[in-house]
Amino acid sequence: MSDTLLPTPLFEALPGVFLKCEFLHPGRSHKARVARALIDDAERRGIITRGGPPALIERTGGNLGIGLAIEATVRGYELVLITDPGYAKVKKELAARLGATVLDRGVSFPDCEDNEAAVQQMLRSEPGRFHYLNQFGNPANPMAHEQGTGAEILAQLISRGYSRDTRVSIVSGLGTGATVRGVSSVLQQWFERVCVIGVEPPNCDLRTDVHGSHNLQGFSVGQPAPFFPSGELDGIVPVTDEEVDAARRALSETHRIFVGPSSCANFAAVLKVRPPGTGNSSSRGVCISFLYDRGEDYE
Repeated sequence: MSDTLLPTPLFEALPGVFLKCEFLHPGRSHKARVARALIDDAERRGIITRGGPPALIERTGGNLGIGLAIEATVRGYELVLITDPGYAKVKKELAARLGATVLDRGVSFPDCEDNEAAVQQMLRSEPGRFHYLNQFGNPANPMAHEQGTGAEILAQLISRGYSRDTRVSIVSGLGTGATVRGVSSVLQQWFERVCVIGVEPPNCDLRTDVHGSHNLQGFSVGQPAPFFPSGELDGIVPVTDEEVDAARRALSETHRIFVGPSSCANFAAVLKVRPPGTGNSSSRGVCISFLYDRGEDYE
């Protein structure tokens, strides 16, 4: 598409602590960038044509589904989403209201152990009907964050006077790992010292790729992050449910920001790893993290 998404603010929550406000996209989350990029890529390669078959299919916890529903409706595509039973009902309902067919794996595919298996079953059952956008394997996903999120953050930091010798820490949970891959690749081209710190949910161990049950939707989704292997992390900070709740209160009471649990987990992790000199003009260290989506999209 010729039009582009407007940049989102980079908010300085504390001295030297910057939060990228991705929840302000019209598509309601950072996945608005990915939704547009996945469909743009398929159109450029001639795999799909507006208004036509094939239909689009994707597995998603909700945020990407909302973004895809907006893009698919505008461009005239049929869209089928496979969602996880444990994910936010509000997001599923919103994606359906925006035009997507939303299939809950637990109801529609009770014999499938995960959403990928359900997608593959759909592809086998109706050959040629669908184009699988595949956020977990499509390079257009991290590219969206390299060309969009990362480029914006770099310009926003430079405009604030941060020079090449600034120490930059990117603090984020990992789902596909596309956000931190795209953002870090851009920042590393300018800043001399960039590290990536993973946010570890309860019952998970990122170093050994153990992904247990937890409440941080979009993080540690039952498989290693394909675009950012855990071995590349420069550090890992675990967060507890209590710390996430405290971060939610802090964002709401101090900054009047109401965001989802994973965004609060990012802020909780930043508060734990923020170096004492962060933001001081002599140290020139900054922490970057992401506020992905809106708090009202969760029950």
